Amino acid sequence: MIHRLLDPILNPVPPKFHGVMGIFYYVDDAAEAVTALRQSGHKDLNVFSPVPHHEIEHALEQGPSLVRWVTAVGALLGASGGFGLCYYTIASWPLVIGGKELFSLPPFTVIGYESMILIAGLANLLGLLALARLPQIKQVAPYDPRFQEDRIGIWVPCTGEAVGRVESALKGHQAEEVHVHA
Repeated sequence: MIHRLLDPILNPVPPKFHGVMGIFYYVDDAAEAVTALRQSGHKDLNVFSPVPHHEIEHALEQGPSLVRWVTAVGALLGASGGFGLCYYTIASWPLVIGGKELFSLPPFTVIGYESMILIAGLANLLGLLALARLPQIKQVAPYDPRFQEDRIGIWVPCTGEAVGRVESALKGHQAEEVHVHA
């Protein structure tokens, strides 16, 4: 009984992919291949690389990351929430201590600042995970361990006649290896 339950978890069925994987050594060749593939109409490419390459990012036409805006919104919400918490606390339970003013900005600033840092950091983490689509539960492309070391992989999902065109385009841009998954 337990064996039947654990078997799909321990020995999952390998996913089936439909497309072409090109493996490159040089960044320039990979960037040119991405540009050519995007110009030929393939917009949903996946690129695997051990380090970020600005040439490839430019070829993929990726703009600047939105994470900084998510962090800024989190910082504003955190600061206003911290100041709001201080104001609500003083308005709900006014305690006059030593004749000091109830609504005073300097002590509120500490709570506002700390809340800003906390919420901005959490917003940054959640924005990064959401925009990077992590965790990736379902594998969308085949992966080669060499992509962690020194190779660049370009995955082009396609079927039918497009497979031959993509394969020849990748080989024409000096791909070391081209694997067709059908």
